[in-house]
Amino acid sequence: MEKINDDLTIVFYGIGGIGATLGGWLSQKNENVYLLARGENAIALKTNGLILYERENNNPAPISVKIIEDLNELTNIDVVVITVKNYDLEEVAKDISKKLEDKPIIVGLQNGFENQKVLPKYFTKIVYCVVVQSGWRDKPGIFGTRGKGHLTLGTPNNKNLGIVEKIVEILNIGIPTRMTKEFQDAAHSKLIINLSNSTFTLISPDLRDDDSIFLLWNIFMNVYLEGVDVIKAAGYKEYELKGLPSWKVMELGRNLDKATAINNFRRNLKYSWLNSMAQDMIHRQKNQSELESLTGYLVKLADSLNIEIPYNRVIYELSKKQFEMKPYQPLPVETVWEEINKNLNN
Repeated sequence: MEKINDDLTIVFYGIGGIGATLGGWLSQKNENVYLLARGENAIALKTNGLILYERENNNPAPISVKIIEDLNELTNIDVVVITVKNYDLEEVAKDISKKLEDKPIIVGLQNGFENQKVLPKYFTKIVYCVVVQSGWRDKPGIFGTRGKGHLTLGTPNNKNLGIVEKIVEILNIGIPTRMTKEFQDAAHSKLIINLSNSTFTLISPDLRDDDSIFLLWNIFMNVYLEGVDVIKAAGYKEYELKGLPSWKVMELGRNLDKATAINNFRRNLKYSWLNSMAQDMIHRQKNQSELESLTGYLVKLADSLNIEIPYNRVIYELSKKQFEMKPYQPLPVETVWEEINKNLNN
């Protein structure tokens, strides 16, 4: 496909699963895209290009990408797409501010709402993003994805909409992207999905039998539906995010018989332990996570509304304890279920 030139120089800062997928796709069609990577990742990308496979396709052609290791390598940067996790965001924001001041447009692709507190301390031209896209890193320079998802861009107060429209135009070249004026509804709707990150990070993928799968299904369903209750009580509305289950569908799922629930759930389990939190804690043993930004956010919001959320609270408390273990090891689903029942019976 013919490449599209654009006047704006774009840097993707942080080349993990999401940075690699989005940056790689956009690089194929825009000559002014740079990926900021460091260490072994930078070496592999410079040497071999970006290897991005989809599902079971393990032999894709490398994507030619332009790699920088420091912002000072470029004389002009118009847009910085920040794809690092929340726990690295403050440090990255300081680095960008120190070297580029408040000149570039900043696009924050973090889960949750921490970026809405951090980024405005350093920048004024900010676009926020709800990401519905899979991506993971197998090793330096080699990444996987389940295919193209989509992005929803906006701002909490609907300021800078002209800038948002421009970023939508740019990113839409690489991945379906749209703008919304209901950004907080969209972000809170995505938060509900992200609550499963801590569930699948805390609970071991070694499920012994159908009974274990059914226990996990029940935990997952209640974590999700508790999230819906809290978000609705906080005054946010459901925002349709293509490819993700609606609140109504999940509510109906509560009534599925055991065999149907297990069969439906099993089909989606394969990639569940490749969520961003599990990648950090299980696959990379980083002992850093977005627990506080996701489940922790819901717990605090529920407390402010005096709403009981026993499933999410147990997941949160157990995760806080387990995530401090070195090396980290997830728990059997039966152990987590037992703790939840203790909480329910108190």
